[in-house]
Amino acid sequence: DYVTIPGRNGELTVDEGTYAPYVLSVECGTRGSENLDEILAWLNGAGELILCTEPDKVFRASIYNKISVSDMIYLYNSFLLQFRGDAPDSVTGPGIDPSGGTLLLTAPTTIRNSGTVYSEPIITVYGSGDITLNINGEDFPMYGVQESITIDSEMMEVFKGNTNQNGKYGGAEFPRFEVGKNEISWTGNVSKIKIQPRWRWL
Repeated sequence: DYVTIPGRNGELTVDEGTYAPYVLSVECGTRGSENLDEILAWLNGAGELILCTEPDKVFRASIYNKISVSDMIYLYNSFLLQFRGDAPDSVTGPGIDPSGGTLLLTAPTTIRNSGTVYSEPIITVYGSGDITLNINGEDFPMYGVQESITIDSEMMEVFKGNTNQNGKYGGAEFPRFEVGKNEISWTGNVSKIKIQPRWRWL
């Protein structure tokens, strides 16, 4: 955002640390016209989008423009699709990376965020009792853990299976991985930690 302040030259730039949605245009074509109804039925709503230009990434997108069979036929089976996405707009996707991009830690370590913006991971801690996860010097305490507990930083929820565990989480914020190196350690009875890092790119 840009703010004009009386008596000050130029404008003040205010970075809120958030990103505006965007529209991604993709030119598409069909082979023949016999499956146009099925294609239109599939191009509905929102989901995960994988582009051949970036096959290692998954975009979370929704259909933005309206398309009709007559448009496809008139355009000789070539048409423009517009997807609306929320930035940061791509994550390393399960089914693309054989491990689903999952990291398994059994000892404190340093991991690297090779994306271009901080990520909001899913972290599952396996252990029991009171446990404190430390990421880049910041503590994320969990109390009375029984077998495992999962922190979803994007959803801002803590759970075990389908059971809410928010009451066992004592962090002021939720964990995130900054661009570059991230140091991870912990205290307490922990056997392993599973991380879906959700690397993101702008």
